Amino acid sequence: MLLRLYDGANTVGGNKIYLTDHRHGVFLDFGLNFVEYNKYFKEFIDLSFARGIHDFLEMSLVPKVDIYRKDLYPLYLRREDMDKIQVDAVLISHAHADHFGLVGLLDIDIPIMASPETLALIKAYQDSGRTKEHYSVIYSVIREPYENEPFYKDTRALLKKKRIGNNKAADKYMLFRKLIPTEAISANFKEFITNLGTGSKQAYKTEVAKTHLKFGDPEELPWKIESYTVDHSIYGAVGFVIHTDSHKIAYTGDLRAHGERSRRTWEFVQAAKNSDVLIIEGTRVSSDKEHSYTEEKDVKENCSMVVSEYDGKIVMADFSSRNFERLTIFREIARENGRKLVITEKDAYAISGLLSAGTDIDTDSIFIYPKAYLNTSWWQKELSNSELWKDRYVNPIDIRESPGEYVLAFSLYDITNLLDIKPDGGVYIYSSTEAFTEEMELDFITLNNWLVKYGIMSVGFKIVDGRPVFERGYHSSGHATPEDIEKIIDIVDPDIIVPVHTEHPEWFSEKYGDKVKTGREIIF
Repeated sequence: MLLRLYDGANTVGGNKIYLTDHRHGVFLDFGLNFVEYNKYFKEFIDLSFARGIHDFLEMSLVPKVDIYRKDLYPLYLRREDMDKIQVDAVLISHAHADHFGLVGLLDIDIPIMASPETLALIKAYQDSGRTKEHYSVIYSVIREPYENEPFYKDTRALLKKKRIGNNKAADKYMLFRKLIPTEAISANFKEFITNLGTGSKQAYKTEVAKTHLKFGDPEELPWKIESYTVDHSIYGAVGFVIHTDSHKIAYTGDLRAHGERSRRTWEFVQAAKNSDVLIIEGTRVSSDKEHSYTEEKDVKENCSMVVSEYDGKIVMADFSSRNFERLTIFREIARENGRKLVITEKDAYAISGLLSAGTDIDTDSIFIYPKAYLNTSWWQKELSNSELWKDRYVNPIDIRESPGEYVLAFSLYDITNLLDIKPDGGVYIYSSTEAFTEEMELDFITLNNWLVKYGIMSVGFKIVDGRPVFERGYHSSGHATPEDIEKIIDIVDPDIIVPVHTEHPEWFSEKYGDKVKTGREIIF
């Protein structure tokens, strides 16, 4: 067996871990390495998608292997110079872009295996986000070649303008990737995954799309692959246990043991017991001991206390847009304080996806703030017409007149909504990760300028001498503590430990010696 770490070692994120017996192979995640990406690109400096896969290869964001969509190869790119490997499937651990964010570049015939919750979230954010090839995971609009030119023609505009309007053309240009859900799926889930809108501006129809979406099952993969729900800062996260003819390999993805699904993490660990190889994340391992805040006890209690102190004033809560456990906590805080939680349309649409996947989310007291757009997308129209959400919209005047009735789930990217709401004081609770780059620190300067303008206090961060200083207790990490990492390793008791998603692989070596393998290629 060969384990090849194309990315994800000695760094946090960007996992691209290839496992093969030289006949079959799978990738464990295929994510975007934001550390490398952010070295070269920012808001107005980005990859050119006109060149297909070229820029990703040139900047070493993807490995030089011949596994990508044929319509993304420039004609001058010599595919014969690229390594040939067999990829039977990509196993996606969860719906964070540093784990799935480059799957859209892969050959459309390569299936993906993930939990229904993960598939629903990826679909929701693909529908509602900016169209970029590497995020086009569930479905892709296939390009066609120009005559005698090195690049391929983008066909999205043709579809939208209905220059191509028959089923045959939709079959050619609009393709779904084969999906392998890790659990049984419902008719509602299939409807959500296959829906591309039925509005008059859509050149492709739902019925056509459905005929090209194939759901599979784990038995179709070359080895026995088991998935287990784990606790993380996003719903749908799983760990995988892979049984080949001769080995047992466990992959944690990202996990923790101090959130809503902590019990499920330990169930995975028990299933991984006696694995030959344990591929384990180590985001938080270091020589420094840090307090681990829990979601229910620490985060909820601390944030609830802040909300109770601002009776009659506006309250804003800033947390990761994909942290639905935190969203649920703020819904409970809002309701306990006689308020309603107001979320963005994108978050509401993602909740609809999670509900279709069977997630238990209480939507009582959750309302939607419709941001002003010049054009409304098909998914926004479907959201506003749905039975669940159609009567759940609030406008800025409602909030301006009764600020004490709401908790607004707004981040920096929603802060311009204050121009319409025009609040008179209140509080902004920052309940997310600390800044770890200079660019992120500058974002907090901008955020603070908005809060000062409207007389809003900040909790969770302060600006001191021109830099953000963060207050603990309002956020809980999505990753396991060093103590829990040790406990996981002790229970699994593997022969080989492969640390990934960490800047401190030496932590593992110091504790577990020769068991730890940190090379790019590991043969076992």
